[in-house]
Amino acid sequence: MYAHRPSPSFSKVILRLFAIVSIVFLLYYGYSTFAENELQKRLYELGYPTEGFIVVNNTMKFADGHIVRFEGNYVEDYPITAEEALNILNNYLAEYNLKLKKYDMRIEPEIKSMSEKEENGKLYWVFELYIKKGSSKFFAGLAYVERKQGLVKIKGLLD
Repeated sequence: MYAHRPSPSFSKVILRLFAIVSIVFLLYYGYSTFAENELQKRLYELGYPTEGFIVVNNTMKFADGHIVRFEGNYVEDYPITAEEALNILNNYLAEYNLKLKKYDMRIEPEIKSMSEKEENGKLYWVFELYIKKGSSKFFAGLAYVERKQGLVKIKGLLD
């Protein structure tokens, strides 16, 4: 015969359930509070709002990095957001990364280096590119993503 195991009391079950739910809640709260989206953080550092839009020097800046410029009656829209620029760049680098995969290497843009630049009358998102292997990395150049059409140009090793 099997030894009879007494069932836990109702209060012990509730206490354990409360402890598990509390731990899950605290982990979620800690993650959501302290693990900020790096792209949103960088946009904020560049002067973009955290939500909605602001107007600075005849330029309407939206939280996602999209801008609209006003010059008199002329309105110019730059629809490529920071996230779209990053996706466009990653798609552009996919072919290079496929070739580098056999060497256990990859080329990645660094989000915290993201900046804006105007060159020859065009606005760009600019990212520093790094070639990474394991925990080491070295600078490979700059990637420019045009903010109006999403065209990519690379200055550096991939020229």
